[in-house]
Amino acid sequence: MKPAGRIATWIGPHAVSAAFYLYVLAAAPPLARALKAGLAGSEPLWGPGGLLLAVLFLEPLGLRWKLRFLRRRNVDDGFVPQGSMLGLFSAAGIGHAIVTVFLGMLALDCWGAVGGGADEASGWWGAMIVALVLKEFVGLIAAGGTEAAREAPGHWKEWAADVLLLAYGAVAYTAWWGAILDLDALEWNSLLERLVLMPIFAAVFLFFYLPMRLPFLLEEYHLHPAQGRRGRLLAEGALGAFVGLYPFFR
Repeated sequence: MKPAGRIATWIGPHAVSAAFYLYVLAAAPPLARALKAGLAGSEPLWGPGGLLLAVLFLEPLGLRWKLRFLRRRNVDDGFVPQGSMLGLFSAAGIGHAIVTVFLGMLALDCWGAVGGGADEASGWWGAMIVALVLKEFVGLIAAGGTEAAREAPGHWKEWAADVLLLAYGAVAYTAWWGAILDLDALEWNSLLERLVLMPIFAAVFLFFYLPMRLPFLLEEYHLHPAQGRRGRLLAEGALGAFVGLYPFFR
């Protein structure tokens, strides 16, 4: 097989991961800085706030479609998922809830409903938390069951599911970038202090990284054998540590 053919063969099943890392390296830095500059202004950011909420509340639909097509692929290939990833998915679920609430608050901050200059007595933040908690329950329901897609793999719904889950990971990573940019306002006593704290930030980020990489985790469980899984997960964790610390060097 020619090199171009091998590359195309590899990109096919890894397209979502490749798109995520391309976003991490190229798009997240300028978008996070632009969002930070916008939040520092006095005008509400209606567009970014609306986009954040749209991504959050459409994600359960993407999760439902993704799982239905993964089950359809299992049926077509006669593959039975191997091994248990319950602990990993439990950690991803907890991290997912935390990231979702944070993104919801960020959306309200874009609209000026919380944060500096907002009326702290406003009930918007409480209503948003309730809505997001309900949204998490909807996501759990969407992930349940054993129903497989009636449509064949490659249907537009499968592509849409990948896009919706990828969008969630992208906005979550942009928020992480923004959080690191906020730390730039602090005065680090020395480079050594920053280097000492970096492993802590990497460990914290890995917990929030799991929900950003739901497509990878779901495909790992449904499509790949248990043999070699530890190595694949360790490689993914190493990439996660890199992208978590990436903002420190930009």
